[in-house]
Amino acid sequence: MESEYDQKDIVVIDNGTDTIKVGISGEDYPRLIYDNKCGSHSVQNDNDNPNNKPQLLFGQDLKKVVKEKKLNVQLSNPIKDGKIDNVESMKEFWQYILEDGLQISELQQVNLLIIDQVKNSKEYKSKLAEIFFDYLKVQSVLFMNSASLSLFSTGLVSGLSIELGHAVNTIVPIYQGFPIMHALEYSHISGAEITQCLENDLQTQEISLDKFSEEEKQWIIKDIKEKMCYIANDYEMQINSEDNFTEEEKSYELPDEQVIHITPKIRYHCSEALFNSAIVNKNSSPLPQMIVNSIQRCDKELRQELLSNMVLGGGTSMFQGLISRLQDDICQIYPGGAMRSEFNFVADFQRKYSAWIGGSMLGSLKTFQSLAINKQEYEENPEGKMSLIHKRTF
Repeated sequence: MESEYDQKDIVVIDNGTDTIKVGISGEDYPRLIYDNKCGSHSVQNDNDNPNNKPQLLFGQDLKKVVKEKKLNVQLSNPIKDGKIDNVESMKEFWQYILEDGLQISELQQVNLLIIDQVKNSKEYKSKLAEIFFDYLKVQSVLFMNSASLSLFSTGLVSGLSIELGHAVNTIVPIYQGFPIMHALEYSHISGAEITQCLENDLQTQEISLDKFSEEEKQWIIKDIKEKMCYIANDYEMQINSEDNFTEEEKSYELPDEQVIHITPKIRYHCSEALFNSAIVNKNSSPLPQMIVNSIQRCDKELRQELLSNMVLGGGTSMFQGLISRLQDDICQIYPGGAMRSEFNFVADFQRKYSAWIGGSMLGSLKTFQSLAINKQEYEENPEGKMSLIHKRTF
């Protein structure tokens, strides 16, 4: 298949802990979404592989092998907590994404926009630059933080970026596109913890999914979470009420056509962890308190602008009832009190992909090449590579 990639295009890659979103600048949504999974299996008696190096599988190739169960495949997550955990696996994963996913035949022509966690260091990004320039040999790379891009996806350059993801939640004030790092708040009470809590709740209600494979079971639990769970407006009232069924019981059809019943308590209990970390046996500030803490660390002159432009992003921000609950709780705890009219949440219906969409918008601007690091300047001064990364990382 001939590549549709044009040298003027920018490949936008959002390296998420749950999924990796990939596409071309200027497009509305990611073209490809990969699970953050790598499969390895041993290859014996291969003349092209004399050292019996394990073969790595990704994407649809991996899903096919796992489904067919013909090979003994060891699964792993090359990205953990928003950082590359297995560099060797991730090198091949990116190559697979570009060559097999986007059908790009000449990697030397590729311009990359890499979306990364705001809390990852520039030293870490320097190691990634080595992979892109020395291993993949791409034309140029621009590193951007996901918090600024989530905000940018709504047309804003200043505001409070509230990213609720799979592995971590981050609250970051952004001013003129730049994160105010001393006001950063983050928590690991995020999507993965909520999914695990839901699995425990289902087991407590004697809803067993053991007849399914581990992959199928995790897909089912995530699907129930995304389609049925919500944020209670008054959790204590609902949990202590004798008439606990203020919401309807929901039916869910499993892949084998068995129907299970999801009670209201199951539907709102796990998501309450965002507001009470004790539910998942952890110790973390409630989400509304994190938001207030972050705003209060900023200059007084900036606080009202942050309150007026609080942008939600990430898959965990999609829970029904989240915005209403945040509004109520922030009103109660904001120093000196606050009226609902004083602050505003921006919640695009595609906010699950907000960082990628912001990257797509930025990559389509003419300013990209002036911001990006190109291969020539990267190679011209070997001793100054780290300085270059520091100057051109946002």
